[in-house]
Amino acid sequence: MTSRTFKSVLILLFVIVGFAIISTPSGHAGSEIKVTYNNSQIVFASKPVTLNGTTYVETRPFIQPIGLQVGWVNKTKFRLSNTNLTIDMEVNIATAYVNGRKTTLAAAPTKIGSTLFLPVRPIAALTNHNLIWIAAANTIAITSKAAQIPALPSVSYKVIAYYPSWATYQDFDVSNIAAPNITHVNYAFANIKDGKVVLGDPWTDKSNFRQLQTLKKANPKLKALISVGGWTWSGQFSDISLSQYSRTKFADSAVQFIRDYDFDGVDLDWEYPVSGGLTSNHARPADKHNFTLLLRTIRDKLDAVQLKNGKTYSLTIAAGSFPAYVTNTEIDQVADIVDWINLMTYDYHGDWEDVSNHNAPLYADPNDPVNAKSNINSTVNLYLKAGVPSNKLVLGIPFYGRSWTNCGAANQGQYQTCNGVADGVIADGIHEYGNLENQGWINGKGYVRYWNDNSKVPWLYNKSTGTFVSYEDPESIAYKAQYIKSKGLGGAMLWELSQDFNQTLLNKLLDSLK
Repeated sequence: MTSRTFKSVLILLFVIVGFAIISTPSGHAGSEIKVTYNNSQIVFASKPVTLNGTTYVETRPFIQPIGLQVGWVNKTKFRLSNTNLTIDMEVNIATAYVNGRKTTLAAAPTKIGSTLFLPVRPIAALTNHNLIWIAAANTIAITSKAAQIPALPSVSYKVIAYYPSWATYQDFDVSNIAAPNITHVNYAFANIKDGKVVLGDPWTDKSNFRQLQTLKKANPKLKALISVGGWTWSGQFSDISLSQYSRTKFADSAVQFIRDYDFDGVDLDWEYPVSGGLTSNHARPADKHNFTLLLRTIRDKLDAVQLKNGKTYSLTIAAGSFPAYVTNTEIDQVADIVDWINLMTYDYHGDWEDVSNHNAPLYADPNDPVNAKSNINSTVNLYLKAGVPSNKLVLGIPFYGRSWTNCGAANQGQYQTCNGVADGVIADGIHEYGNLENQGWINGKGYVRYWNDNSKVPWLYNKSTGTFVSYEDPESIAYKAQYIKSKGLGGAMLWELSQDFNQTLLNKLLDSLK
């Protein structure tokens, strides 16, 4: 997976932004937007309206079900309040004070005639409610944290979601995980020290692990795996796999780790055997066979524990999307050992290149000037040809986009020479879908959404800045879900949960996998 350098995560605590409705689905053009609270429709005297990509609703019918009252301070200032909360706002002003604390809004409250209208998403967020856009019903669904959104019907596909330890610092706790809607949580990452599996972030990991245990008790079907390594911590894998002694030492520590912290298996993320990854990583040609031996050793140790306590443990890997990964591993033998393979089918292109392109194109685009094999379909076919059963391949789906700036204007910025990356909320060049959605980048703020029908992916382009953003949206997620079904793959792997904090993409995936 991708390890990132973060800006101050405090931004996430202060920036609460408007709800941008994506293009109205076919068959719903012109129909009224509905709003529900805990599955009951809110009735408005004046219909909801969309202004500059933000949905506004009449104030009193909206706030009463969520337990708020409204009172005017003067002709322009008003207060939303209950026993524990006060939100001071002003008409046409994008600043609010929550219990006296200043907060910036991307969409200000407004008056239409003599009626006060509020932007939906900021109020839902300020009052600690869940909100999703249900495109098929043209409905904004709001639920209290206690009610939660009902789980969508279960499917036979695996839905494996990575939860990175640093999400805690971004105000996305383990308790925010949509446990009823996923089958597995892969906690990223455990580190390696002296050839043994150790905590990656001791300060937060132990607390998160306790929350995971609570989550599993409330959702008995949910499984949790510890993911070991990742981009930053793969440096020792070559040494670990070198001898039977080192392999056994590592495998024993992995088993002890999952027993100590109540995990249901191990996900090995070696980036990468033989070559690739950080230049500081140890690597050698023998990695190709030693990787197989390492996995076999771990598998044997897990099976031995299972014989003792009767619990089944999973062993999985995260695998690269490029041809060299298959060449540098005995992937058919690996597939026989592991329960499944999480394909990292993203990062085909990024800011390490100076030409704008797509992060996770589903199919090849004949117009792509770089590499016709840099797409999901080529990767999946490569693994299938190498002897991996289709049901052991789990398709990786990114919940983030990548960007370039100062890109040429031809072809709406696509496949153009660029210079630099766009600022992100958490890291430059990285754009979490939730933040694209909340901050109004999708057909707003000068960005126009375009669609590549060959690769089945969208992109955003801002002509004034030359900024190109490759990302996923509900339409591209639906195509990827259909691909999983058409190829008979084992399911979907998501990197990562905190990037889709509104659950827009997750819910679209679940709906499309039915």
